Amino acid sequence: MTRDKILEAAAHEIERNGLTQFRVKRVAMEAGISVALLYSYFEDREGLIAATLVHRYRQVLLGQAEAFTSPLREVHSAPDLRRALEEMIDDAQAPERTENRLVRIESMSFARHNEAASAGIMAAKEEAGELIVHWVSPLEEKGLLAEGITAIAFARVWYALFFGQISLQGEQNLAISEEDWLRALRTIAYSMVRSGD
Repeated sequence: MTRDKILEAAAHEIERNGLTQFRVKRVAMEAGISVALLYSYFEDREGLIAATLVHRYRQVLLGQAEAFTSPLREVHSAPDLRRALEEMIDDAQAPERTENRLVRIESMSFARHNEAASAGIMAAKEEAGELIVHWVSPLEEKGLLAEGITAIAFARVWYALFFGQISLQGEQNLAISEEDWLRALRTIAYSMVRSGD
């Protein structure tokens, strides 16, 4: 419990001040413990930062995997699956999804330079992957997917779309309006569901 309090306090410290202005003393104060006690849980500042980024990345990734899979849990027919996909598309528009994607990107960037963070992020990805496979496999078993679409293919395509950038902003060639992007998401989503129901 103390370790989790430290990690939450450290996550807030990173969110407020960034990695360059990260201070262990402020983390200990927010967690309500001494710096000495903090260091009994973490070897050094870099270890604390790595553990914090993995902690936050895992929370974000599993939260997104939960959002990805929860509409699929009551799917018994192709119309149910279409409704679930609509729910997932709507949920993906929430502003916190973009913020969560940024946390993932920042964590992965840091992890490239830190072995402990890299290993922790890989473990979180594996855990999220297992959760997704658990909930998409029945779609194939029930015959709800279009011909040629396996449960894993469905998950890979939909995961990339669902967690990808919702609308590309700016002056670049790939900019797309939110309306056009949502139309494309629906078209791709429905193409993966068995037709005829």
